[in-house]
Amino acid sequence: MYALVGVSAELAEQLVAIEMGGDDAVHQARTRVRRLRSILSVYRTAFERDARRSMRDRLKRLGGRLGAVRDLEVRARDLDDLLEADSPPDVIDAVEALVAEARQDYEKAHAALLRHLSGRAHRELMADLQRFAADPPLAKAGRTHPRRVARKGLAKAADRVRGAAGYSLEERHEARKAARRLRYAAEAVVDDLGRDAVRSAAAAEAIQDALGDHRDLVLLARYLRERTAGRDLSPAAVTGIALLATECESRAQERLAGLEDKIAAIEP
Repeated sequence: MYALVGVSAELAEQLVAIEMGGDDAVHQARTRVRRLRSILSVYRTAFERDARRSMRDRLKRLGGRLGAVRDLEVRARDLDDLLEADSPPDVIDAVEALVAEARQDYEKAHAALLRHLSGRAHRELMADLQRFAADPPLAKAGRTHPRRVARKGLAKAADRVRGAAGYSLEERHEARKAARRLRYAAEAVVDDLGRDAVRSAAAAEAIQDALGDHRDLVLLARYLRERTAGRDLSPAAVTGIALLATECESRAQERLAGLEDKIAAIEP
């Protein structure tokens, strides 16, 4: 039902991969959590309210733990990627110090995540999720008219994407989340709705990617400025860091090119 069994099984696999030190496992597990939460949100009328809310809230907490680790991992990577072979030595030293701090924070967060994954509360969540996916607590609409629920859910999710467009960073973040929710929900019903779901997913993914790249670059520029302010840096390092931040902001603006067309491609 709505790909719950497949996505929950993939989540379980990725969580084991985290404990085994698998590459990209945190990101993949976080994505599966988001897929499950999107399904429970967009198709909410298919499920009994209390059971759906409880499972979605528990998944949100797990997603928060995964997100804290993933965000630090990405920050260290993105900082490291800023450096070029011909970067000034003072700039290299300053950025490498930030990379080291981010990696240290990541290691601490990752260790805390591993402790959580080995705990009783997490094991109970995964057992409950497996049962939920195998035998979903369906409401009447979910039992009798699942395709109608899917079409109405996707239509409302598409409306939220079109209505969430704005100009501030937070407004664009909300638009990104709405697009991500639409994408994952559409991908969950491709077998049932066919091309309509495929088109919705593709259009939503284009918006999600553009706004995600934009936000990451804006926040990276902000991080560079905030974490280097007040440090004992050479004038060359200060100038170099400022240039890196400005470049991030310029690249962020480029990611918004054609955004209105991408939003317009979301069909009613």
